[in-house]
Amino acid sequence: MMRKQIIWVIIIAFFVGALGSIAIGRFAIPYLATFNGMSFLNKLSSNSQLVINRTQEIQLNEGANLVDLIKQAGNITVSIYDQSDNFLGNGVIATSDGVIFTSDSILLGQTKVKVVTNDGKNFDGLARAKDPKSTLVILTITANDLPVVQLDDAANMEAGQRVIYVGRSNAPFQHLAVTGFVTQKMSNLVDKAEQVSTDVTVKPDLYGGPIINLSGHAIGITLGAGDNIISENLRTDLGEYLATGKLTP
Repeated sequence: MMRKQIIWVIIIAFFVGALGSIAIGRFAIPYLATFNGMSFLNKLSSNSQLVINRTQEIQLNEGANLVDLIKQAGNITVSIYDQSDNFLGNGVIATSDGVIFTSDSILLGQTKVKVVTNDGKNFDGLARAKDPKSTLVILTITANDLPVVQLDDAANMEAGQRVIYVGRSNAPFQHLAVTGFVTQKMSNLVDKAEQVSTDVTVKPDLYGGPIINLSGHAIGITLGAGDNIISENLRTDLGEYLATGKLTP
């Protein structure tokens, strides 16, 4: 038999086999399965319904554990009280030896306050300098080896990215936290007027607390209702204060 004839025999056999398989699966097996005791043949029929007995859970993973991030942010967030032990607001630890960012919306001109760190330790706080272009205030406590805020550029945040606002502590190691999303990317020109735009309704218990991203770094600090200062300006103010002991326009 010639090679070409062998190829044609193989092709014909393939199609005959395929047609036979379809005929048996669609017609012969369903017919035979109608007889008593032959219903098991339905399992071989190509008309049988395919059933997948498996469910799969789909989760949106943002690559971060929010509980851990809130705990981490709590370590650099302090609670501020007046001399009568009334809660005023929050602050953020800027240096390990006790320089703290807070807001005059909290202090309302007071210069001597009480500061409580995340582990429940109490310190006397003294307001040292106020930013003339915002309500940011720098106060200090006498301390050592404090955990320090890590800053990321707010200008890198895109609309739709999640942020976390951390605020009042009701007990050691426990802080109020509210999550939301950036609603507008900042302009390319970063100045004192720039703010982080989010969908979070900021209430007094959040004043003075950090606004953190999913890396656990602060992109700003809440100064008051609808008022915050971005990390880029915090770096500038901190550098100026450490160099000169004051903040200038």
